[in-house]
Amino acid sequence: MEQRTQLVLRLLSKGRSRGAQITRRAGISEQTSYRWRDEFVRGGSAGLAGRRSAAVQAKEIARLQEQMAKRDRVIGEIIVANRILKKLSGQERF
Repeated sequence: MEQRTQLVLRLLSKGRSRGAQITRRAGISEQTSYRWRDEFVRGGSAGLAGRRSAAVQAKEIARLQEQMAKRDRVIGEIIVANRILKKLSGQERF
């Protein structure tokens, strides 16, 4: 992984004219090097957008946790009501 990163950084810093030479020395095809470069750039873009999306994710997580807490309360109430109804009808044998 580190070798790929170093190769991509060399490609980006040297430009297209030296790309063929760099890939030849590394023993890979130019097509592979361009794919690695594109993946590297996409990952960098995601990293830059990550700060904003982390805040959005945190809000979404908090919202979902609140929903789960509400559902847990409702389920608890239903369980209690079910036990009371069973007890009143004589079906429960505790």
